[in-house]
Amino acid sequence: MPGTMTTVEGFPIPVDVAGPEGSPVVVVLCAAQRTTAAYDPVCRRLHTAHLRTVVIGADPRLTAKSVVGIMDSLGIQWGIVVGDRLGGGDLAWDLAATRLDRFTALLAIDRGHPRVPDVNGVIADEHCPPVEINTTVLVSTRATRQVAATSQRFVYGDYRVVELTGRRNAAESTAQLAAEIVLRASTW
Repeated sequence: MPGTMTTVEGFPIPVDVAGPEGSPVVVVLCAAQRTTAAYDPVCRRLHTAHLRTVVIGADPRLTAKSVVGIMDSLGIQWGIVVGDRLGGGDLAWDLAATRLDRFTALLAIDRGHPRVPDVNGVIADEHCPPVEINTTVLVSTRATRQVAATSQRFVYGDYRVVELTGRRNAAESTAQLAAEIVLRASTW
C-alpha cells in the first residue's frame, strides 16, 4: 500500500508496504534521488518469493530511530535491511550495526561500512560500530568493490561482496538484487 507516514520526529516520508501478510519482511531504504516506485520490479520478485516489503523513501532527516518507529507502527518486529547507495546505504549500515534486535541481515548497494572512506575519500561515520549480522554488499564499479573489500574488517558475520553483473541492463540487475535478498532471507 503506497502512502505517506509521519516519522517519530514528525516529518512525512513515503512508505510503500506490499507482499504476503505474515511473511518475512525486507525493509528497503531508497537511494537519494529515487522514488519508492523505482523499487517496484524488485519488490514484485520478492513477493513471488513470499517476502513482504517495506520501501521507505529517501530523506536526509531519516534516522535509525525513524526507521524503527515506522517498523513499530506497522507491527514489524524484525527483518532484513537493504540500503541503496547514497542515502539508504549509510542508514542501513547504521541500523545493522546498532539494532541487532531488529535486523537479521544487511544488503548494501554500492556503499561500504560508514567507517571506511567511500569512493570520494569521505568517512560517513567514524564511530559506527561493527556489524554482527550476515552482510552482502553489491558493487557496480571497481572503486565500490575496493570500498566493500575494506569494509569486511567491520563485519563480524558472514560477508559477501557481489559484482552487479547487469549494470547496463535493469532487468538483470533487478533479478540479481532480488536473488541476493532471497538468499539472505533463506539463512534466517
